[in-house]
Amino acid sequence: MKPNIHDMLTFIEVVETRSFTTASTRLGRSKSAISQTISRLEADMNIRLLQRSTRSLTLTDAGARFYDSCLAIKDAYNDALESIWEDKNDPQGTLSITAPHALCATVITPAIKLYLDRYPRMSVRLVAEDASVKLIEEHIDLAIRVGKLAGQTARVTKVGTLSESLYAHPDYIKAQGGIPDDLNDLETWDHVANEWQGNPVTYNLSKGVSFKVLPRARCNSLPDILKLTQSGLGIARLPDIAVTPEQEKNPLIRISPLGDAPIYALHQFDTKPPQRVRDFITLIRQELR
Repeated sequence: MKPNIHDMLTFIEVVETRSFTTASTRLGRSKSAISQTISRLEADMNIRLLQRSTRSLTLTDAGARFYDSCLAIKDAYNDALESIWEDKNDPQGTLSITAPHALCATVITPAIKLYLDRYPRMSVRLVAEDASVKLIEEHIDLAIRVGKLAGQTARVTKVGTLSESLYAHPDYIKAQGGIPDDLNDLETWDHVANEWQGNPVTYNLSKGVSFKVLPRARCNSLPDILKLTQSGLGIARLPDIAVTPEQEKNPLIRISPLGDAPIYALHQFDTKPPQRVRDFITLIRQELR
């Protein structure tokens, strides 16, 4: 069986990091998955590529030659894509994007409309996902992520900030006797949280207010958290841009700010991203303003 290009890209990462563990962190995959990929490559070609020990990884002679070939194929693959895509005035193809739900409705989808109006031969694939998506495996050209980033092999550019606050429905606030003077008392309220916040959830507010809570409801998407909060279930951490004045039927009240989180654009292109990607990053910056 012939090796596939994604296994070859994984092999490049293992060689360059000299570690299954580091490669797994950078690629967002388990260490066992990385090990299985290398074993599959070796089985496909019936040859040993790496000498493994408890402390190090070293290339065999065949592995060194295969590594050079993998690099050449990676460059040729990128060049082939760019030769099709990179008509700066009239690009064609599909731009694949992933972004958290918090940004999709208010930032990403308006940017997609402007982008497709500008480039009629382009199409866009959007993967709305709060969890990190593997760029190489999922064929993602551009990832938009919020907050602190773990170790990355991807190229990273800051495109803006996201302000977040604690919100609740007026009926729920009234049922609790109003917003407390001491915000530590919010610990006793019912909470709705996103999966990424963990369990328990820790909140650090202004003036030294800090508490932990066990949420009554946990979801893995912002739209569900927003709906539950609008239904009066409890208090939730929400992006300020998601709580708009247009929500007249289910208004929410801002109880306390939580601060700002950086927004990043990530891609796996070796140097600067192609024009089609840079143009979309520019539109995201404009929408965030």
